[in-house]
Amino acid sequence: MKRLPLLLLFLIITLEATAQNGKKISFNARAGFSIGAVTPVRIPASIRKIESYNPGFLPSVEAGLDYRFSEKFGVATALRFEQKGMTTDARVKAYYTTFNEAGNEGDQSVTGYFTGRVTTKIKNSYITVPLHLTYHPDNDFTFKAGGFLSVLLDARFSGDARDGYIRHQTPVGEREDIDAASYDFAWNVRRFNAGVEIGADYRFSRHFFASANLNYALSPLMDPEFQSIAFGMHNIYLNLGIGYRFH
Repeated sequence: MKRLPLLLLFLIITLEATAQNGKKISFNARAGFSIGAVTPVRIPASIRKIESYNPGFLPSVEAGLDYRFSEKFGVATALRFEQKGMTTDARVKAYYTTFNEAGNEGDQSVTGYFTGRVTTKIKNSYITVPLHLTYHPDNDFTFKAGGFLSVLLDARFSGDARDGYIRHQTPVGEREDIDAASYDFAWNVRRFNAGVEIGADYRFSRHFFASANLNYALSPLMDPEFQSIAFGMHNIYLNLGIGYRFH
């Protein structure tokens, strides 16, 4: 993490030198933030109501390279540092999960169907490499579509449950009242995340532009063997930013 600014600076210098030798190549730097959610494609019946949602501050910075192979079309890639996460509070019924006392397994783990309130806190950091096909209808607008691959740098996925009860092993199993319990699933977050991304840039001055990118992770957030939540979850985020084009 401490070497990331030096890596971005080296990439800026290298790509800017390349851009000077080829008019079809341009370089840009961009900073922004993301808003979205880690969510199932369809909200399951066990989640009865979302009481609150807080996206938090999720910054991103990137250094990118565009190559125009024709007057209106090109390809673009970048090296992006970004965070994706949220905090939610929900009312659930027969919600399958595991309480593991902030990461401890074994005798302290309890698995079953919980009814009550659940707070979830997620904040994951990634290095992402997008690859886009770009369309340039004029000098001001750029439209792009493609995919991305993200490598996980740091995972935070924890929460707590309260004001309810859990039925062990089955929805009609033995009932145990829960005043407060916690869980930590950070070690179960996938190391790689991949999906599709679409976006647009608008140049509002000679060098500066505003951008918006919407990305959807096709790969689930959690490892395949993870069973403590009964439904798959995906990163779905909109990233907004301001960039500077060097060439």
